Amino acid sequence: MKYPIIVVSMLLSVNLAGADLLINEMLANPATDWNGNGDVSGMDDEFIELYNSGNQSVDLSGYVLRDAVFRSTPGEYTIPSGTELGPGEFLVIFVSKSGVFQGNDGDTISLYDASGNLVDEKEYDSTAEDVSFVRVPDGGGWTNSTIPTPGQPNQQPSL
Repeated sequence: MKYPIIVVSMLLSVNLAGADLLINEMLANPATDWNGNGDVSGMDDEFIELYNSGNQSVDLSGYVLRDAVFRSTPGEYTIPSGTELGPGEFLVIFVSKSGVFQGNDGDTISLYDASGNLVDEKEYDSTAEDVSFVRVPDGGGWTNSTIPTPGQPNQQPSL
């Protein structure tokens, strides 16, 4: 009788680990060289930041980011095999690598696990230059910030 309980416990821990992975920050309308390549290039400096809010590493192999308003084909990016995100860590994915474009006039960015299950998603309307959508505190509720922080803890914007 204890073997089914162990198997169920293992399955639940895997599902819970995946549930700790969130879209944590998105910058749709950059006016700064956020990817550090020396050029300010609107779409190339767009980024999506993932965050592991849990206390266990998450294997992101095969996870898919997708934008609803395809600006390129196919408008999705599969995270490479072997990509892991430790507890409290961030993964920044720039559009220059992913091809997942965020429209300045609105879009929906979705994250799916390797089995095709929706993990997280953020829908938004238009946005101003260098204003990111952030969860504050990290993993918390959504707000806007004039202080983009790719790969770093999000900051509450000053009023």
